[in-house]
Amino acid sequence: MIIDQTVYPDREPPATLSSLEDRADYMQRICAAFDFGIFPEQADWETFAGWRDVFDRFPLLDSPGYHTFRRWYGWEPVPVQQRLGIPPWKVADLHDGRIDPCEEMV
Repeated sequence: MIIDQTVYPDREPPATLSSLEDRADYMQRICAAFDFGIFPEQADWETFAGWRDVFDRFPLLDSPGYHTFRRWYGWEPVPVQQRLGIPPWKVADLHDGRIDPCEEMV
């Protein structure tokens, strides 16, 4: 398995993802990057196809990326939890450099 080391800006990436906790952490990091518009590598799609146990045990109910993986693999959906704070469309606008014309310019 290939580990995307770019999703570990805060610490040294693990050499392997042998423990359930390491796999859950990696899944969360890849889903978070996906949520902010960084499309997962092909290796992650292939790897995650065999990680249903991780997805079931550690659900990321507020992650659109997490729900996308589940749907792609044909796994039953889990409840979606709305994010508090910035709505997903606003995150996309900020990521793409769009300014909301309804907001006051300071």
